[in-house]
Amino acid sequence: MGMFFSILLSNIIPIFLIVLTGILIQKKYQFEVKVFSKLLFVVFIPVLVFKSLYGINIAYRLIGDTILFLMIFTGVLMVLSYLFVKARHLNNRRASTVTNSIVFYNCANFGLPLIMLVFPDDSQALSIQVIVVMVQTLLMFTFGIATANAGLLSKKEFFSELSKVPVIYAIILAVIIRLTGITIPEPLLTPINYISNGYVPVALLVLGFQLAMIDWKIKINQVLFTNLMRLALAPVLAFLIVWILGISGTMAQVLIISSAVPTAVNVVMLAIEYDNEPEFSSQVVLSSTILSAISLPIIISIVKTMI
Repeated sequence: MGMFFSILLSNIIPIFLIVLTGILIQKKYQFEVKVFSKLLFVVFIPVLVFKSLYGINIAYRLIGDTILFLMIFTGVLMVLSYLFVKARHLNNRRASTVTNSIVFYNCANFGLPLIMLVFPDDSQALSIQVIVVMVQTLLMFTFGIATANAGLLSKKEFFSELSKVPVIYAIILAVIIRLTGITIPEPLLTPINYISNGYVPVALLVLGFQLAMIDWKIKINQVLFTNLMRLALAPVLAFLIVWILGISGTMAQVLIISSAVPTAVNVVMLAIEYDNEPEFSSQVVLSSTILSAISLPIIISIVKTMI
């Protein structure tokens, strides 16, 4: 119990205080949230991913293990989500929103700050989480778009949407620079560092802005069951996969903790963009974020004790 409250005070409450600040600011000033979301999407996340991949200090084998874990983890979650929506006889549009809400988690706006707090000054933990963000981002803007639009986009339009994802270009550029051994000059590296260092507070404030606009009337049944799969089943599944793959230490801890964060706010963005159950996805994001204040300290304390 002592570890639970220690983690709650040290790791969870600081995050929620910044998110709450964002909610209060948005309620008062009513900013254009899409502008801030676009700023994160176009500037902060690509720069942070680029910087982390450029300076990554973990072995290629660990990168491969992380990607393998994520492919298995995501695949199993997709299958379980499919079985759930079939068992509940949900229509295609609600089914696609439920699937996205379970499969895609807030590994960037929420997960990165959380890992930075749980593993302070641990570059390996940060690097692993950046790979998680990279893979989840690629999946979100491929499978996620394909699911959310529910056949509304042609193949040409789909690839057009994919070509507009800045983080993809950041990943490609970072990989090219790493493979060629190019050294980024200090005048370029300094602003990159400035932007990446500002990511955490900006991301959490924007999360607060986004949550402030969500309808707080929760449809209990399907929303809570979706939350149960996202916040409880997902970390159990992650634990089983790291055990089967023989992953241990910091890497295993990061992958399990990261898998337990709430539903990604981008699920709402996709739902709004393609008019696919935006109210339901908003309720899932809001409730999962609130409930994670209870579930995450439990999961982190278990992981820190057992692994």
